[in-house]
Amino acid sequence: MKVKCIAIGNRIMGDDSIGSKVLEQLSSELEKEEIKVIFAETDTNYALSKIDDGDLLLIFDSTYFNITPGTVTFTPIEEALTRELCPIYSQHEPNLITLLKNYKKSVRGYIVGIEVEKIYFSLVLSESLEEKFIDICKEIRQFIYDVRRQ
Repeated sequence: MKVKCIAIGNRIMGDDSIGSKVLEQLSSELEKEEIKVIFAETDTNYALSKIDDGDLLLIFDSTYFNITPGTVTFTPIEEALTRELCPIYSQHEPNLITLLKNYKKSVRGYIVGIEVEKIYFSLVLSESLEEKFIDICKEIRQFIYDVRRQ
């Protein structure tokens, strides 16, 4: 089983880039632990090409659940794959979960969602995410190591 962290998001859309920015911050540490870091951004087909059956995936993306910006949520991939009545909406079409389902990839793991304040044309994060960035990284780092030990 390989652990793979995949960043999804658009770097020129402000808070939508939060997944990539968190993995950039953590990547050297994760790679030393033999955790593969993949920056797919808006290319979900590229992400799919890097996924093998049996992988433990951690998919990093922005969320808009109308909760406090900077809140990190962890949704099991298995739960997202079995949702029939509640579609997953994404700016990245087709989204990675749909591709995993359509190609019948046998994986487990989590969607690591980071709540945005706003998505807008910008190369920088919103003030609220910037203020919480270090804490977001710490929470996610701990989660990755906890999941890896399971």
